[in-house]
Amino acid sequence: MKHQPPAESTTGHVGNLTPEQWDALGEIWSFLLHLWYSDPSSTPQPRSNSMHPRRASSFGVPAAESEYHHHHSHNHQGHHQQQSSSTYSPPMEPTSPRMGHAPGASSGGTTSPMPASPTRLGQSFHQPSITSSPSGGPTSPNAIMSSLPGGAGAAAAALKRSAAKLKPWLPAKKFTFKYSPSEYQTAFWSFVQSEHPDTTVLRFLRARKWNVEKAMEMLVLALEWRITMGVDEVVQEGEEALDVKYPGFLEQLKNGKVIFRGHDRQGRPLCLINVSLHNPNAQSQQAIQRLSIYVIETARLMLQPPVETISVVFDMSNFSMSNMDWPTTKFFIHAAEACYPELLGVCVVHKAPWIFGAIWKIISPMLDPVIRAKIQFTNNRKELEEFVAKDQLMKNQAYDGEDEVPYQYVEPRQDENKLLSGDPEAKQRALARRKEMELTFERLTEVWQGQKQLSSSAAVIQERHEVGSKLAETWWAAEPFMRARTVYHRIGAIKRPEEYPLP
Repeated sequence: MKHQPPAESTTGHVGNLTPEQWDALGEIWSFLLHLWYSDPSSTPQPRSNSMHPRRASSFGVPAAESEYHHHHSHNHQGHHQQQSSSTYSPPMEPTSPRMGHAPGASSGGTTSPMPASPTRLGQSFHQPSITSSPSGGPTSPNAIMSSLPGGAGAAAAALKRSAAKLKPWLPAKKFTFKYSPSEYQTAFWSFVQSEHPDTTVLRFLRARKWNVEKAMEMLVLALEWRITMGVDEVVQEGEEALDVKYPGFLEQLKNGKVIFRGHDRQGRPLCLINVSLHNPNAQSQQAIQRLSIYVIETARLMLQPPVETISVVFDMSNFSMSNMDWPTTKFFIHAAEACYPELLGVCVVHKAPWIFGAIWKIISPMLDPVIRAKIQFTNNRKELEEFVAKDQLMKNQAYDGEDEVPYQYVEPRQDENKLLSGDPEAKQRALARRKEMELTFERLTEVWQGQKQLSSSAAVIQERHEVGSKLAETWWAAEPFMRARTVYHRIGAIKRPEEYPLP
């Protein structure tokens, strides 16, 4: 099946940013680094407001656990408001609107020699010497940090020293931070997974139409949601363990009410939901919510650049009011709009009965206009084929496609998750290498935002982009140590990309 060019090829994505979008991206990163690293006691703060809800005693380890209530009357509008020169310099506009062409770089097939990057300091940040890392021991944040080579350690120290110079986020309204700086940082990098970090940030900027203030608030709230809902625990537990904790979880996977099969015409992973198989009373809301998180996080593993979104098809052919579940509907809407922005490419509601018309009148006003515009209704295969080719559709009464292979849940294999708890030395090496790359990217970002007047800015931006792209390799190397296998790992729908060989 031939795919059309992905919708993600438009401006506003990594490699295709306008100068204004580039500025907005840099401002969000300044906010994040300031939140994660600045010391409130040494940072100039307007009206005696502190940036942090709690202070981190050391990298990755929160100290005080009291909540911070942020009262601020300063009205921060858009992303061009100026701060004093001691705390912030306005973002540099690249000479080319495309991120792939850094300022000062040639737009042709070859580029002029770049000046030496000030971040290297005689070291190669993104070529870590993991062989020098200590073996064994726990894999806590402190243990990982202690095993990092000098390059990343120097980066972490530099970030702590210079974060106060970056622009802080000053919410225009009262905002309560619920977690420590290190918890927000950990949640962010967990969210990134194998994406380029800028891709993750840009999702929030696009969702809020490039309003930096609103995008930052949305991002912070999404990170808090991930911590509160225990997203990392869901992906680490494994299907059988989740079923023990949330009875009914596994049956939802086995009955096939939500499965991934094939791709749509733009090459996006296809999620098929058979609404008639949903019984709201067969399991708790917690089990349903954890399944929703499991499904969304699984879908994200199937994304391959440049595709950044998924397609969802709701089979409504046998829907009845007994399948209607308002709490789950509201949870799904909130997750799609606020917690995983710009992940949904299109949502097709197929063969909805007349009774659904009344329900849609209630649901429609609840949706963000951007999400609502992505929802399409189809009544037959011809209409559905506008979005999904027939060879990608299952051969059943609802879709009448050509894929004759029925869905079958594959049971977990013995010891398939042994890397989660076994081989601590390999686990520590993989996690340490990932942490080093994260720190390197943060350090390069700080230099980009804090020293934009340097003639070497082009080199910094280029190196930063290269490190961001290489983060995917370190994530896939660490993935078996961080996540339990899913049914889609077992059937081969999720696997390490070929360009990222085993370490």
